[in-house]
Amino acid sequence: MIIMVLFGKMGINYIIVSKLIGVLSGISIIFLLIVWFEKYSDRKGFNLPAYGAPILLVANSAFAYWSISGLETVLFAAFVFWGIYFASEKNLLFIPMLVLSALTRPEGTMIFGLILIYYWVVRAYKFRTILKLTAVYAVLIAPQFIFRLAYYGDLLPNPFYAKTGWSAEYFFSGLSYIWLFLKQYGFAGILIAVPIAAVGRMNRKMRLPLFITAVYFVYILMVGGDVLHGHRFFMVLLPLLYLMFFAGIDSWLSKTAIGRTGAVYTITVLIILATAGLTYGIPYKWIRSVRRTEIGLVDGMKFQSNIIRQARGSDYTIAMSTIGAFGYYSDARVIDLLGLTDRVIAKNPKPVEGIESTWKERNYNIPYLMKRNPDLILFSTGMKPSAPAEKALFLSSKFRKGYYPVFHIDQYMWTIYRRNSGYDKPDKYFPNPQFINLFTQALNYNRDEKLDLAMEYALQSERCSPPDFYLPLALMGEIELKKGNLESGIEYLQRAFELSDGYAIIAGDKLGRYYQMIGDSARGQKYLDIAGQRNTLF
Repeated sequence: MIIMVLFGKMGINYIIVSKLIGVLSGISIIFLLIVWFEKYSDRKGFNLPAYGAPILLVANSAFAYWSISGLETVLFAAFVFWGIYFASEKNLLFIPMLVLSALTRPEGTMIFGLILIYYWVVRAYKFRTILKLTAVYAVLIAPQFIFRLAYYGDLLPNPFYAKTGWSAEYFFSGLSYIWLFLKQYGFAGILIAVPIAAVGRMNRKMRLPLFITAVYFVYILMVGGDVLHGHRFFMVLLPLLYLMFFAGIDSWLSKTAIGRTGAVYTITVLIILATAGLTYGIPYKWIRSVRRTEIGLVDGMKFQSNIIRQARGSDYTIAMSTIGAFGYYSDARVIDLLGLTDRVIAKNPKPVEGIESTWKERNYNIPYLMKRNPDLILFSTGMKPSAPAEKALFLSSKFRKGYYPVFHIDQYMWTIYRRNSGYDKPDKYFPNPQFINLFTQALNYNRDEKLDLAMEYALQSERCSPPDFYLPLALMGEIELKKGNLESGIEYLQRAFELSDGYAIIAGDKLGRYYQMIGDSARGQKYLDIAGQRNTLF
């Protein structure tokens, strides 16, 4: 952030600078991989294994993805990698490197602490010296912590509280996150097994990165992995894993009969080619899909922010669960449903049991949000709630009656919930979220044209929902029309329109078109006028 502010003051585009920093950070890691390996290897002459780790890193599509993502991921990895290298050399430059890593991500302080623990366990320094190292680090990092306390009132940033937790749910989520990485980039665990098996053969200075890697795996497990796809949390470990993997292979080959013949080069080349091919090929389609999805999400938020700006200017408040690009391109007041930029939600979450979701962000505070009275609420998947925070909104009577979905058609149709300024009744909360789980599943089946299943789940949702929840009725009307059941479809749409006090926009539009089609133009126009007047962003 500090770096970006400096470039911003000079009028340089933030996005270009952020991508350039990521690429340069990646190049510095590749350079150090070669230097580090050459330094600890006993091999004389051309050291082919030294190029194995850099080649794997270049072949790693996730590393390339995060290098140009514009996020701090690879910059953090570079600071950590250089810091661990200097620490393994007992070079005091590791302290400022890890201070910079901590300024980039809070885990930098954890890694510094792990290095000191390792120093103490292996008796690399006397305890008094370790205290001095700690004091130097504390002096350098203190200004940031003072600023955090003064400005935010916390030592850790909001995302730490919003994205992490300590429960069995997070543990199993972390387990799944680690296993996916091992399947796609870890050769089903071989990437870890080789350095562990070869630890007795490798240079002693390789034990520090092995120790840090092992503890960091536990950290990833306990916090539940990352909310973003693309193995972001493993980017800081990739250089260490590849370095130790080839150090282990080299130590094994050098102590066998093969290592004393020319065949060692052939075997090394085959290992490099095979592992690089697997690294690039196994996750190829998956990482491209992740990239397309993220680009689509960013483009969509940019488009939506422009449309809303044209309709409302910048004087409005919007709540959403994916604020990134929208917050960047919009001048509006943005409330993060997940608490990434809201201290109250991050520090005082009020999650509801029984909400089904694949999202890892499970912290939210709906009563607080409803008191903020946002003008608009934007879901990540249109009208359908997918995040736990989005689903929990439907437990609020103020949201169900005080907000309604409006639809905008331009490049594509998208949905946003707009506040009904005329609704001011007290907020009451429905205790059982099962109705919204069922409704979401009904929307999924309707999207997939599985109409019978969609109807079944919509009916179940309607039966166990609060009496004012009209969206299942509107959906059932749409499904029946698709199936050709005109009479029952119109009946469901009319019930939805009446229950919503005329705020079921899609129902009103379909009813208007139906009555115009059968010759009742006056009645049809009435529905269309109401729907048209209310289907606006302002």
